[in-house]
Amino acid sequence: MSECGRVHNSDKLALIHLQVQHHLPKEYDALRVHCESLPLGQLSPAFPFAGFVLNLCACTTAHRDHGDLQLCVVIPFGDWEGGELCLYEPRLVFEAAPGDLIIFPSSQITHFNLHMTGTRGSLVLQTDKALVDWTEHFNAWDSHMAPNTVPTKLC
Repeated sequence: MSECGRVHNSDKLALIHLQVQHHLPKEYDALRVHCESLPLGQLSPAFPFAGFVLNLCACTTAHRDHGDLQLCVVIPFGDWEGGELCLYEPRLVFEAAPGDLIIFPSSQITHFNLHMTGTRGSLVLQTDKALVDWTEHFNAWDSHMAPNTVPTKLC
């Protein structure tokens, strides 16, 4: 593929950002407030999500990610067969192709992957619930921080 036909990783993340902002505006606003309160005014590269996980050849048992806040975005990549993402309660099975976006509330829906062959990875964008305390109370560190370094409370 020629250089002009490639979408750079930062552009891919910007596209994800725009999709979440457009299709899920309330959830977007609830997530972005935590990213905007990160120390030193830094934004997460996964904005509006605070973090990301990179899974390589993972086959998981049924679980919920109780530490996740609201939504997660799953973006599979690689060359594989099988490995479908199953959402138990809504009875959905996703045969995702590389680059597809799957967005769901990972702390509320039991999910797992089926067995696969080949090489399959996934980029999972998420925000940890523990960040709520930072956003609201700076984990009680605001009284120990130098003047003008305490982020503005956004909630």
